[in-house]
Amino acid sequence: MNELFGKKDAARATYREKNNSWYNYKRAIAAQKKLEYEEEKKRRDEEMEAWRKAKEEEEAKKIPYEEEQALCDYLADYLSRAYLTDKDAEAKKAAEEAEAKKAALVTPVVDDPFAGFKAMSKNNEDEQYFGKGKGRKKRDRTKKKEEKAVAGPFTLNVDTFEQFSLVGLTPPGNVEQVAKSVEDLRARKIWYSEQPRGSVPTATEIRKANEKAAAKLKNSTKENGTSSDNAKGKAKKDKFSLSQDEFAPLGSGTGVSSLNASWGQKPTADNSATEKAEGSLDAEP
Repeated sequence: MNELFGKKDAARATYREKNNSWYNYKRAIAAQKKLEYEEEKKRRDEEMEAWRKAKEEEEAKKIPYEEEQALCDYLADYLSRAYLTDKDAEAKKAAEEAEAKKAALVTPVVDDPFAGFKAMSKNNEDEQYFGKGKGRKKRDRTKKKEEKAVAGPFTLNVDTFEQFSLVGLTPPGNVEQVAKSVEDLRARKIWYSEQPRGSVPTATEIRKANEKAAAKLKNSTKENGTSSDNAKGKAKKDKFSLSQDEFAPLGSGTGVSSLNASWGQKPTADNSATEKAEGSLDAEP
């Protein structure tokens, strides 16, 4: 027996030693992974800090509120081209410039081989000409385009409204307000050029704040809508409508009406007597 107990103790000691070795190895691996994670985190933090400093130095080299000034120029030019510029005059000017370029490319003929010839018309009936006929007349689509070009309502897209909000201005509501909006945009550009760096929020900061507020509002609306829908569903479930519901409720809850509570129940003795009396009165001539 002593020999067997000795073997058992020896096996238990061997198992305990191997088990302790395995746990020590596991602790060593965890400590090594922790050190590697801390080194990696430190390296990433240093890289992020270096990138942030480089970005700040790059931003410091730029003109303060350069993006906002460019946005003011863009909006002013867009409104001017779309609503304040005479399109017919612009088209006429472009056509004249095209004709001038075309005339500059034409080289004058010095020795014309057709100088002694005279152009003749084919309308003379005495002479016959053989060749291709006149064919079908070309369709004039310009008249239809002019008829379709009808002045529509004053409209601006959603992006234009957002861009106006980024510079702190209100977009025009009609054509008469376009000139005033253009003047405000030009003045806003001058105002931005006079502001020191960091004195007013930038367009990027305003855009991020709007996105954050929109996300918060969406989450709150979703939560409120879910709770209200549950409340409506519960109220609808408790209330029975004789004209809309197909089946009568099986039980009488706290929110069930007296009609629902007495649905399907047998009439009492008093109720049956009252019904018989009403039936006899109806039966009398």
